[in-house]
Amino acid sequence: MKRGFCTESHVVVYCDTCGDIYTDAAGEAICFGSTNQAVSLLGADRCSGWVYDGDTIVCDICVATQQCQRDGHRFTELECTVCGIFPTDEQE
Repeated sequence: MKRGFCTESHVVVYCDTCGDIYTDAAGEAICFGSTNQAVSLLGADRCSGWVYDGDTIVCDICVATQQCQRDGHRFTELECTVCGIFPTDEQE
């Protein structure tokens, strides 16, 4: 049985584009027991918007930004439905 303070290794996931850390709904970093466990969750968790293609890991914000850069924004009256930018913030 372990007691007191123990140093242990774990795996956390960072976006390869912006460096953001993969978190739970409360904003806390998710610590995995192994790289395989992290890869399995990223492959199964489509709700988070994070994408792992076997080489790079991209967060939901960077995925949306890349999509808008590639395809253009989809504006409603208030904001882009993909990345959340406001029409007045769009750079010409």
